[in-house]
Amino acid sequence: MKKIDTVLHHLVSQPIYARLRERECFRRIKAALPEPMRRGILFMYIKNRTLFFVVKHPAFKMEFDYKLSLIKNLLSSLPPVKEACIDDEITEIRAFVSKFSPAPKPPVDTEPRYRERARGTFDADSADPSIKEVFAQIKKSIEHNLRR
Repeated sequence: MKKIDTVLHHLVSQPIYARLRERECFRRIKAALPEPMRRGILFMYIKNRTLFFVVKHPAFKMEFDYKLSLIKNLLSSLPPVKEACIDDEITEIRAFVSKFSPAPKPPVDTEPRYRERARGTFDADSADPSIKEVFAQIKKSIEHNLRR
């Protein structure tokens, strides 16, 4: 009886699943990179035996260019990455900044909203009519907040 690993390996090694193998290679490469570099990657692709990293910001591109030897070392030395990328002959590595930015996140409402705890059941005992008017406005405001 065959083990499940051999069956899956046989299935995935068929030409129809080449894209799946490529995505697994990219996932392994990305997992092997340091966290700051991982955050800057939008996506990766291979074209003419060149691995392209599409990054979010020019600062990430500079970091990729600076650590190019580290990435080449990862491809050649780490067994999981080497095994996953055995079908893709990667000879060069390049990074560039995408002109398309990811969809902006909707702004988060930072104004806190609290449920009104007051009931507006207080007496406005004052001789001054302007103070009585202010108390009446406060009561009206509390009643309005209770309805919301």
